[in-house]
Amino acid sequence: MLGKNETGKSKALIKLEKKLDKWFEQRSLAQIMDWFDCIETTNVQTAMGSYRWSTESIVRDRLFLEYLGVTGK
Repeated sequence: MLGKNETGKSKALIKLEKKLDKWFEQRSLAQIMDWFDCIETTNVQTAMGSYRWSTESIVRDRLFLEYLGVTGK
């Protein structure tokens, strides 16, 4: 359960889960799907190295996607 103190969960994870749960409560499923529709990943190759980042993705979003099985840590 999101935001519940269960064995193995850190305080930081519980706090993040509570934020995720509150976010769910404030939005419809359509609004949640629209939010993720705007995320894109950018890969940059330069002489100094390779970089990858996602726009509009925050820790809460990554937790949600991880729990869905869409992405790993």
